Formats: sequence, structure tokens, C-alpha cells
Amino acid sequence: MDKMKKFYGLLASDFMKLAGMKSVYIGLGIMVFLTLIFGLAQNAFSALLQEMPDSGAPVDPGAADALTGVFVNTMLNGAPSATGVFFLLPIIAALFVGSEFSSGMARLYIGRGVQKTELYTSKFIVLSVLSVIYVCLAFAMCSIAAAASDIGEDTMRNIAAYTPSAFGSYVFLAVAMSAVYTAVCFALRSKAASMATLIAMLIVLGDILVIVVQIALGTSVTGEENAAGFVYMLFDPYYCADAFAAARDFTAREAGIAYGGCAMWLVLFFTGGLVLNAKRDVK
Repeated sequence: MDKMKKFYGLLASDFMKLAGMKSVYIGLGIMVFLTLIFGLAQNAFSALLQEMPDSGAPVDPGAADALTGVFVNTMLNGAPSATGVFFLLPIIAALFVGSEFSSGMARLYIGRGVQKTELYTSKFIVLSVLSVIYVCLAFAMCSIAAAASDIGEDTMRNIAAYTPSAFGSYVFLAVAMSAVYTAVCFALRSKAASMATLIAMLIVLGDILVIVVQIALGTSVTGEENAAGFVYMLFDPYYCADAFAAARDFTAREAGIAYGGCAMWLVLFFTGGLVLNAKRDVK
């Protein structure tokens, strides 16, 4: 019982520390800003399409609505990507965990009888909760922006049909990515090194690797020309940060690869990081 109370006390302390970090609120401000930019860009594009008939270039209303819907679909169903959630979270995670070691708090906790596995688990839980909150807020912000967009009801209804599956997928991805952030931050134990490594992983695994595979397979941007090979990119959680916007259209095979891959990385990074941290001394 005393051990559980100690852990809950540690967990409460971590939540209070996170709530006091300016970077958390700066991240929220950036998300609001990006949502506004996306919304303004959509409105400007919609206004441009409406003005084109006056310039002698007739535009089919249905086609114009579909083009505008592309903006809204990208913003709403890919809300975490549109608002930079998976770029902001690694930075916050690096600052949150790294400060524990740079300030000597980790050593102090261990000296007071907190187990290293408890310290690790507490950070993982806190980062997971923050990640899920960011995902929820991203969808909330983008839902408001989408509701204010100038598109037809039928188009909006079709777009919104993808939102529940996209939302659930991104929540799961947020927890999986939290395991990655926690493992890397505890392995490096430095704010600068953790931040640089996590951002590098985002760029290499989320952008460069996708481009290299596309070139190797001779695929289009969506990979449709060689889906049999490109489908395995869904093992990459960084690629799923964009792909989950269309989770409603996943085949059984695609869903198995995507969700199975996220579950695999969640278990591997959490377990691996936990074991590695338990074997290392806190300096």
C-alpha cells in the first residue's frame, strides 16, 4: 500500500511539473496558430474558386466543392499532422524528461526510495496523457475550423465519416509514440541530445524513408501504383501519422500492419526502455 502511495505521489508530482512547463502552453499556441493558418488558406482558396467564373474561367460547383473539401479533409481527419502535434511532443518530452536528470531530481527520487522502473513508468504515463490531450485538442480545433468552412453539406458529411476512425487511430498512435519518446529520453538523459535525436527520427523515418521507398518501388505519392510493397510502410509509425487520416479505408491487411506495428513498437520501446533504465545507474 505504501509503495502504491509513493508511486501515486510521484505521478501527481510529474503531472504538476508538466502543468507548470511553459513549453506545453507554447505548443498549444502553435497548434491554434497552425489551425488558423489552415483555415485561412482554405477560405482564401474557396474565395478564389468562387471568383474564377467572373474572370471568364467557369468552374463546376461540384468540382470546386471537391477541391475545397481536400483542404478540409486534410485539416480535419489529419488534425494531429495539420497542427504539428507529432513535432511538438518530442520537444516537450525531451525537456520534461531531460530536466529530471540535469536538475538532479532523478537522483533525489531514487535516494528517497523510488524505484527506477516507477520513475520510468510515471514519465511514460504522463507523456501518454499529454499526447492524447494534444490529439483531442487538435481534432477539436480542426473541427471548429472545418465547421466554419464554406463547403457543401454532402461533402462535409463524407469527410466527417472518416473522423471517428481517424481519431481512434491517432489516439492509439499517440500512446505508441509516447513509448518511443520516453525510451529515447531515458536512454540519452539530455534535453539537447534527446530533442535532436527525436527530431532526426521524425525527419528520417517520417519523410526521407518514405521518399526513398517510393523511389525504390516506383510508386506515386500515395503508393497506389505498387500497393503490395508500399503497404509495409504502415509498419512505420511516423508514416502512420499521415496515413491514419484515411484509416476508414484501410483493408484488413492494412489495418493489421498499421495497428499491429504500432502495438509492436509500443511494447518494444516501453519494455526495452524500462529494462535499460533499470540496469543503468542514475548519475
